[in-house]
Amino acid sequence: MKDTKIFFTGRKEICKNTFAFTFNLYDSEYDFKAGQYAYFTIMDPVHHDENGYTRPMSFANSPDHINSLMVAARKNQSVFIENLLSLTPGSELQVSEPEGDIFLHSDETVENIFIAGGIGITPVRSIVEFATENDLRNRITLFYSNRSLPQAAFMSELIEWSAENDNFRFIPFLEEAEVNAEFEFEAGRIDSERLKKHLKDFENKKYFIIGPPLMVDSIKDLLINKNVSEESIKTERFI
Repeated sequence: MKDTKIFFTGRKEICKNTFAFTFNLYDSEYDFKAGQYAYFTIMDPVHHDENGYTRPMSFANSPDHINSLMVAARKNQSVFIENLLSLTPGSELQVSEPEGDIFLHSDETVENIFIAGGIGITPVRSIVEFATENDLRNRITLFYSNRSLPQAAFMSELIEWSAENDNFRFIPFLEEAEVNAEFEFEAGRIDSERLKKHLKDFENKKYFIIGPPLMVDSIKDLLINKNVSEESIKTERFI
């Protein structure tokens, strides 16, 4: 597997304890598809990590943004995240060839249903940005679950794209009440009743569930209980 050299350009806190990291490729020939991920290796880490210095991370930006990569991560107990936060402009990393199969369905008559939790939104952001900028006719519905608004990454962009893109429907869920929200949202967690409310039926759709393992497994079981075939469901677990 061929690795590509990339250089850190900056970071930005996009919501509570969550950061977007940007990198420059400096004209390297590196292609990925919206929704994919790759393995990122920190070449000169500040902190010792007994688990190594390589982790898989999903691309958060459209592949049309030439020579630029963006990923996002939530600050936790991970030493790898601490090393990401310690990067300075110009720091070198290596990125593997892209992997993953979270892609829009090739048939434009099939609705793409994304169910994302927390930082699992990153590959979906890449897909929605790409679809919006290229005026794709693929229909996309996104259910995005967060505990609270301050913890919801990329919320303003997703709201903006849903207004701009007639084929993109955005349905945020917030577990904690948000009385001052300037947008419509569902209170509580994603469940079968509210999926049915927005989808009407579960047929002729492709489902993508991305987020914490417990959420992914729970939603997958829910869909299977609604007679959705396993072949129509793709999952990615974010730990």
